[in-house]
Amino acid sequence: MKIGVIGAGAWGTAFSLHLARRGHRVLLWVYEPELYNTLQETRENTLYLPGFTLPESITFTRSLETLTAFSKDIVIGTPSFALRKTVQKASEWLSGRKILLLTKGFEENTLLRMSEVLREVAKGTAGIGVLSGPSFAREVAQAAFTSVVVSSADKNLSRHYQQAIHDDTFRVYTAEDVIGVEVGGAMKNVMAIGAGIIEGLQLGTNTQAAFTTRGLAEIKRLGKALGAKETTFLGLSGIGDLVLTSYGSLSRNRAFGIELSKGRKPEAIIASQHQVVEGYYTINAAYVLSRRLGVEMPITEELYKVVFQDKDLPKSLNDIKKRGFKEEEV
Repeated sequence: MKIGVIGAGAWGTAFSLHLARRGHRVLLWVYEPELYNTLQETRENTLYLPGFTLPESITFTRSLETLTAFSKDIVIGTPSFALRKTVQKASEWLSGRKILLLTKGFEENTLLRMSEVLREVAKGTAGIGVLSGPSFAREVAQAAFTSVVVSSADKNLSRHYQQAIHDDTFRVYTAEDVIGVEVGGAMKNVMAIGAGIIEGLQLGTNTQAAFTTRGLAEIKRLGKALGAKETTFLGLSGIGDLVLTSYGSLSRNRAFGIELSKGRKPEAIIASQHQVVEGYYTINAAYVLSRRLGVEMPITEELYKVVFQDKDLPKSLNDIKKRGFKEEEV
């Protein structure tokens, strides 16, 4: 089977490596000219996923037209902020293609989920599925056991990709709740920043457990307001991805939170990163979305104020602790 992958970041590269191990031929679209040259010469993604030599069954291109002509099965793994612009360039060639979307987040200006952005820009696709779940790119590249979920309004498309990518080290479940899967995948990055702050300030495991529980409650409230099923957030794309991203040492969002706890400015942290911190871009959209929908999300609100309004971190933590009496909502 031939599969085209758009996006040669850590996740797109790791996923391509997994597909190659499954016996598929992969054409990987690379945005950066320098990285394209490096991949052609060394077959190693030294910029985003160093330490892995990509097999000959993975080839590279900088042409979206060439990539979409290569296969009717297209995987997209661009950063959330680049999705619309990238897909717009390829939209005329995506008609009739089956799309599997790896990108997680909300679009900042429109507040749309990633599949909504794709559906708006790419007319005439043969279907769109989203993949989510606890899956660090480096561990997938290492063939560490991983479980994910593929969700689509089209059951046949979900099963198509399940059969294409499932194996003994990469277990794939299917689900129908696209909204819930996408909300969980987007919001876990936001909550992982808060978990990193708590870790950096050494506030203890009691605090971490309380934070994760209440963070999940916020994610569920937002998801419910958007039409998701609450049970989805107890699965791989909900609590599974939340735990991984909040406490895994490979989490860029957690690392961003740790750096915030040291007093570093958000813009300086982002500027020093080679890889994308998706939670940074999602906080603003999630906060605006919660206000628009009238959903109470105090953790998200405080993270927004810390990251984008320069609110003092100790004051933010104190404001959270001094919130009024509540009945627990689960």
